[in-house]
Amino acid sequence: MSSNQIMKTIEGRDHPSSKLTISRKKARPAIVHEIDRKILKVVQTEGPLTRSRLSSITGIPRSTLYDSLWRLIVKGYVKDYSEDRKHRGRPRTYFAAI
Repeated sequence: MSSNQIMKTIEGRDHPSSKLTISRKKARPAIVHEIDRKILKVVQTEGPLTRSRLSSITGIPRSTLYDSLWRLIVKGYVKDYSEDRKHRGRPRTYFAAI
């Protein structure tokens, strides 16, 4: 059912909900895992962090952080970016709250 059909259905009713408007902006999905909440709180307060720094602050193993950070990125709470390196080696990946 399209949003126009929903609005026509709602407008046709004699009910207080007939004044409802449907926002087209999508809400972020809820954070279900307690570990995800903990990680997000630390990233919001401490700023951009690497996985190893985040692991040392929270005490959560790096392997667990991979899954949690991925869920937070997909849900739109966290973004990741790499630093510019002038020498060889893998660049550090930082995670920051959006």
